[in-house]
Order: sequence, then C-alpha cells, then structure tokens
Amino acid sequence: MPFQRGRLKEFSSEFSVLQRLTDLVVIAAAAVLAAWIRFGRLELTSSEATAVVIALLLAYFAFAEFGLYRSWRAGSIAREIGLLWVGWGGTFLALTGLLFALKVGAQYSRLWIGSWFALAAALLAVAHVALRLALRWLRNRGYNVRTVCLVGDGEAAVRLRELAGSRASLGFRVVAWFGVHERPEDPRALRVGLLSELQEYVESAQVDEVWVAVPLREEGILRSTFRALHHSAANVRYAPDLYGYELLNHAVTEIGGVTMMDLSVSPMEGVNRLVKRSEDLVLGGLFLLLASPLMLLIALGVKLESPGPVLFKQRRIGWSGREFVIYKFRSMREHVEPVSGGLVQASRDDPRTTRFGRFLRRTSLDELPQLINVLQGRMSLVGPRPHAVEHHQIYIDQIPSYASRHMVKPGITGYAQISGYRGETDAPEKMQRRVEFDMLYIQRWSLALDLKIIALTLFKGLVHENAY
Repeated sequence: MPFQRGRLKEFSSEFSVLQRLTDLVVIAAAAVLAAWIRFGRLELTSSEATAVVIALLLAYFAFAEFGLYRSWRAGSIAREIGLLWVGWGGTFLALTGLLFALKVGAQYSRLWIGSWFALAAALLAVAHVALRLALRWLRNRGYNVRTVCLVGDGEAAVRLRELAGSRASLGFRVVAWFGVHERPEDPRALRVGLLSELQEYVESAQVDEVWVAVPLREEGILRSTFRALHHSAANVRYAPDLYGYELLNHAVTEIGGVTMMDLSVSPMEGVNRLVKRSEDLVLGGLFLLLASPLMLLIALGVKLESPGPVLFKQRRIGWSGREFVIYKFRSMREHVEPVSGGLVQASRDDPRTTRFGRFLRRTSLDELPQLINVLQGRMSLVGPRPHAVEHHQIYIDQIPSYASRHMVKPGITGYAQISGYRGETDAPEKMQRRVEFDMLYIQRWSLALDLKIIALTLFKGLVHENAY
C-alpha cells in the first residue's frame, strides 16, 4: 500500500538514518576489505580500528555538512556522488593530517591506507546509486509519493504539471490545480478550480506540497495566494515564471540573512570552484608532463620551418570578461594584421599558414602550450573557447547570452568543440550554435561532464575537418 501523508516525514527520517548507517558500514567494510587485500586477514589491529573510528566520526559530520542527507528527490545523482567524494576526500585528508600531527603515521601501511580510501570511495558511490535506484523503483510503484497542489496557469505551471506527470520517479503527484485567470483543464487531477477556491481546499484536504507558479509581476495575486496558504502545513514552493529569460543556474541564496533569488550565476563557487581547480592542476600538470618531449620537438619544427618566435601570443577574453594572453605554437609566417579590417581569422588553405603549421592546426597540436595557461589559472582544461578581443567586441552585441559564457574560465576544449562546432566562425549562425553549446555546458557542469569531454577530445576530437 502506498505511503500516506502521515508517513512521509517518518519515511524521510527513516531513509536518512538508513543512508547514514549505510555510509558508516561501507567505510568500515572497505577498511576490512583493504586489510584482506594487503595482509590477507579479515580483522583490524587496534591502531587500524582506531583510525577507522576516527574516520567514521569525521565522515559522519562531513557528509551531513555537505548536505548528503537532505532530500535528493529531484536532485542530480552525479552532483550527489561529487559531493560524496569531496566529503570523503576531506575526511581522509583530515585523518592523515591528524595521524601525521600525532606522529603515529609510521604504524600504518600506506598501501592499506590507499586501498581503504579507493575502495570506500567506489563502494560509497555504488551504495548511494543503489539507494537512489531503489527509491525510484518504489516511487514508480506509488510508494513515498508526495501529493501536490499546483497554483497558476502560465507556462511555468504547465511545465511543472508535465514534469510531475511524466517522471513518476521524482515521487510527486498533482492532485489539485487552481488557475489564476481560468480554470485549468486537467483530467488527471482530482480537483481543478480557481484561486478563490484555494483556501477552502487546503484547509479541508491534506496535501504535502503546494507549488505556486505565478509571475512576479502579478504581486497582488501572489499576496492573495500566500494569504490563502497562511494556515496550510504543507511545504510551499515558489516557481517564478522565468522561462522567457535566458538565465544560468538560478537558485536561492542567503546573504547576511537576506534571501535572494539567483537569476544568473557562475557554477564555479564554493566546492565547485575547488573541484574545478584541482582537476586543472592534477590533469593539466599530468598532460604537460607527458606532452613535454613532443612539445620540444614541435618547437624545433616551428623554428626550422620559418623565422620568428616559437610561440604565438594573443590577447583574448577570459573569466569575468578579463583579458589574458593565450599561448599557441606559431603556425603562420610572421605578418602584420591590417589596421582597417582588424583581426583576420584563419581560413581553409590560408596562405599565411606554413606547411608544418597546417599539420599542427589539423591535429590541434598547436594548442598544447595552453596547458601553461591552465596551470597559471587563466584557463581550464574544459570550458568555452576564448575569443580574441576583436571578435568579442563584434559578437557581444549580436548574440544573446554571449557574455554569459565568461561566467567560467575558458577551456582548451569544450562541449561545443566535441559537438563539431570548432574552426572558423564566418557567419553569425555558427557562433550562435557554439554559444548555445557553451550555455549547455555551464548549465550542466559537473566533474563527470568534464572528464567525458576530455576523453572524447583525446579519442576523436583532436583531428577535425574544421581544424585548419
């Protein structure tokens, strides 16, 4: 039998306890499994057991602090796993730092410590995914479902209705819908009506959630709606009708005790910024180390091909619209850009390109020095490609949301590039499509997405017909 309203909070509490217990058991089990791998025994020494107990306490508070035990009913699994790994990484750093400070680190096997960390990270992720899938399975069968009363008749209300109806795994069921200007037509809802009937309904019926989707400009109607809900014990959520605006990462933030609605913000804040920078330093440093011998050979080839510097430097627009100098291997003969026409983009069969330069551009090897930009912190491995100052000044007035692509660091590769939008932008339509993919990247950013883009770039994105 599906859970009733009276069981929802109880179930949420029980599930939170189950999550916490599962995490603690997984961490302890990973330590025992690591001991079996390293020493061939299934028991822990007193010192190892002490380290495990400390790790359990640290992880318990770290995971709670990162919000892992809140409701993830409509959240992303990828984001939950990302926060899980950040919390576990922080736990392990704190544990090893403590062991070092107490001068007892020599009592522990480094292989056991490393195996424990890796196994726990993997098993924690598996456990959280399994619990999520189990919850989705239950919700698809009518269990742990929250009943919803929807208020509004605009595009936002319609989208919310379709979302709840099409994704049963979210665990929401619309049982009533009250329109502001007209009575909604919804044969699936148990009750439809007008705003004037809302108060009577919420006082007599038991619903878990009330979703208000009324435009901000209709302040009087909003006041009437919230007044009608004054005595309701349901969770009241406001979904402003923002679908006509091109916004990024809109959410709610509290600053100095004042609640603010984020309309367009960078995803690179707080933990995300730390994760992104760590990714760039670790992978960027590794790639630069591996590519160093090849870069020396390319530098020699550039020097032998034609006189001039090995590196080509150009001012481009980066994070927050700031200018920076980008590095590339020089692929053209030295020339002076025409003053009247401004910067001239490279084109197919460009006479300025050297023979060796064509090879470098066709294989994207001319981009390798940008790894230095990454380690400097001026670029990232993945992000929107940076454009020259002259092109920025042209497109910022032509293409909507063009400036929003600078809310993250520019990248050596990006979502647009692996999707085929690279090379010369000789028409505004090409730049428009590139910007659309940049916006998708910023909206969907995650560590998993970055790793996917890097992998696709390495295996099929280095050579492309538009690279010239």
